[in-house]
Amino acid sequence: MQDHMMRKRWIGMALAMSFGSTAAAAETPVETEARNAAAGFAITTSLTLLEALGKQCGTYEGEAGSQARVALQSWQQRNHRYLEPSLQRVLMLTDAVAATAGEAEGKAFANARKAEFTDAAREALLVMFPGGEVTNEACARIVASAEEGAYDYRRHAEFFPTLQSMERSGTGK
Repeated sequence: MQDHMMRKRWIGMALAMSFGSTAAAAETPVETEARNAAAGFAITTSLTLLEALGKQCGTYEGEAGSQARVALQSWQQRNHRYLEPSLQRVLMLTDAVAATAGEAEGKAFANARKAEFTDAAREALLVMFPGGEVTNEACARIVASAEEGAYDYRRHAEFFPTLQSMERSGTGK
C-alpha cells in the first residue's frame, strides 16, 4: 500500500511539474507514468544487481567471487545505455520539483525516490537470497541468470520499449 502511495505521489509530482518543464510538457500523462515506471524499474534492477553480484557474491574469494564480478560487469555493459537516461530522468524530475516547489521539496522528492528504489531492491534481494542468507548456491544461481540475460532490461517487455525511447532521446525524456 505504501509503495502504491509513493508511486502515485511521484506520478502526481511529475504531472504537476510537467506544466513548467518544456521537456516533460511534451509528454502525455500516460507517457509520464510509463517513463517514471521504466526509470524506477531500471534503477531498482541496477541497485539489486550491484548489491547481489557486487557487494554480496562478488566478495567471495576465488572463482565464485570472480564469476559474480564478471557477470555484473557484463550486465552493466549490456544495460548501461538504458540505465543512464533513467538516472537522468530522476534528476530532471528532481530539478523540476525544486524549481516549482522549492529546494526543500526537491530534496524531499529525491530522498523519497532513493528510499523507494532502495526498498524495492531490498525486497528483490530477499527473493534472491531466501532467508537473507548469501550462499554459494544462491550466488551461482544469480550469476547464471545474469549470464543468461534474465535481468537484462530487454527481457522485460513492459518497460523495454520505453527505456529504448528514453535512450534514443538521450535525456530520460
